[in-house]
Amino acid sequence: MKNVPLHIAVIMDGNGRWAKNKGLARLHGHKKGLEVAEQIIDHSLSVGVKYLSLYVFSTENWKRPKSEVNNLFALADRYLARFEKFCKDRVRVVVSGEREGLPDKLVARIDSIEQQTKDFDAICVNLCINYGGQREVVEAVKKLYSSGKEITAESILDNMYHKLPEPDIILRTGGQKRLSNFLLFQSAYSELFFTDTLWPDFTMEEYDSIIAEYCTRSRNFGGINGSK
Repeated sequence: MKNVPLHIAVIMDGNGRWAKNKGLARLHGHKKGLEVAEQIIDHSLSVGVKYLSLYVFSTENWKRPKSEVNNLFALADRYLARFEKFCKDRVRVVVSGEREGLPDKLVARIDSIEQQTKDFDAICVNLCINYGGQREVVEAVKKLYSSGKEITAESILDNMYHKLPEPDIILRTGGQKRLSNFLLFQSAYSELFFTDTLWPDFTMEEYDSIIAEYCTRSRNFGGINGSK
């Protein structure tokens, strides 16, 4: 596939509604959602996407029932335990978000997998856990202020949780058309895609069609098409 976007970011919405529609507990939706997340990581690797950000758990998700929160963290831990596959596929894993409040076991897993995969370069998977875009900007500005460095758009980007390219595509499933506090600063010129498909029903064929549509769009970054 030509002109594949460098960085795709995904708001994986609809797990709970998918489970409800089938008369299942919400946990079943999250388990199915994890399977689709694993598929999209593998598919992104195969088509040449170099960075993939997945919105796993937002700072607002703490409002959910404690049992659901604990299940989400358990699923995240299960995914992060797949070091042999990360090693085989040379997948670098980073986690964006605040460690405060997360289970100690999950924090230890995050620290371990980030260190173990730091030199892998086939694809970088950025898992956004306990993540909020507004808080990320605030923390970056605090770091710059305390260091006495000049506060600019570039320096803020350099002090985010991880220094990653700004996303070319932000994709949201589930029918809602908002960013929900996801990569707010980095998304200034992202191409936005929204689909009514609930995340557990999202297919790689639909993913490919979104990438194909992206390749037809003209990105001028505030300029005029054809100008430099």
